[in-house]
Amino acid sequence: MSSNSLEFDILFKRIDSLVNELKNEGIDIKVKSDCESGSLKLYTSNSDILEIARESLKDVLELSYTTAEHHPYWNILYNSSEILNTILERWDTYIDDDQVNEMLWRNNEVRCNLTKLDPDKFKQSNF
Repeated sequence: MSSNSLEFDILFKRIDSLVNELKNEGIDIKVKSDCESGSLKLYTSNSDILEIARESLKDVLELSYTTAEHHPYWNILYNSSEILNTILERWDTYIDDDQVNEMLWRNNEVRCNLTKLDPDKFKQSNF
């Protein structure tokens, strides 16, 4: 067991104990854990799934903003996440023509970059 896994197990057990105490006090909490990524997410029972999705997308957007442009997937990740961001921002409202046109342009960028992927070249890289 790696030290990261051990740390996660200790953290999870302590959080789980606290969550159980809060549940005994009538506070309903949902826990999502991923040992592989070392992440825990806590939600109350009345959490809005749309807001949770928007918050989760922020992590994807951050990755797309900080990934080096020479990475073969950078453009695909960046434009796809921006399309998703627009959709989630406008979920309860109308997507106007400018936004549709921007998403179509981004979609074209994704499509063009997908056709440029060379699996053999990628296997030889250090990504």
